[in-house]
Amino acid sequence: MSGRLVVISGTGTNIGKTHFAEALLQALGTRVPRAAGIKPIESGVTDPTVSDAARLERASTFHVKRFGYALRAGLSPHIAARMEGVSLDMAAVVHGIGMARKDCDVLVVELPGGLFTPLSGRETNADLARAMQPDEILLVVPNRLGALHDTLAALRAAGAASLQVHGIIIVAPESPDASTESNAHELRTLVGTPFVVEVGRGSVETLATTEPVMALARRLAGR
Repeated sequence: MSGRLVVISGTGTNIGKTHFAEALLQALGTRVPRAAGIKPIESGVTDPTVSDAARLERASTFHVKRFGYALRAGLSPHIAARMEGVSLDMAAVVHGIGMARKDCDVLVVELPGGLFTPLSGRETNADLARAMQPDEILLVVPNRLGALHDTLAALRAAGAASLQVHGIIIVAPESPDASTESNAHELRTLVGTPFVVEVGRGSVETLATTEPVMALARRLAGR
């Protein structure tokens, strides 16, 4: 029997997806014995030991065989792949995720960039997420001015692509602005997703023990 599959995407890049995924994996590790995190497509990888994929692996309590693409250029994956003469095989990625899922209680998959970041001339992260058939898709949003627009735009585009987003993770910014205190409340009012979780700042270890992350881990672990 396959474990639960959780896909983490966002409204953009460099917004804290990996940091949140690490904390979630550590929290999951207190609930289930086999929680694994992977990032099968990643660009901007100059040192594999400090890549996002490596960070997720270190935060996991269970390790699956690495697969996918580590691209050097810090560009959209489809451009980075083109520069290296690589074609991103979505079917192979979906197959690899399906195989990894069989061995896990919970498999967390982080996608590169935003939900509609291109992976080829025709496919985006949203297409890949839909092909995975995940149990949950979480959309990470930075808690700053523009969060309402970016979230609503992503959710409407997801709906048009027949893709359901199950939860919004709104993460504290490095520097709060005038919208930071109200964004979470407004999103709970405006969006139709099952839940909006507000996550603070701090180390991975600290965030993993906060109630919002622990509650999410309990939900995903089913206990």
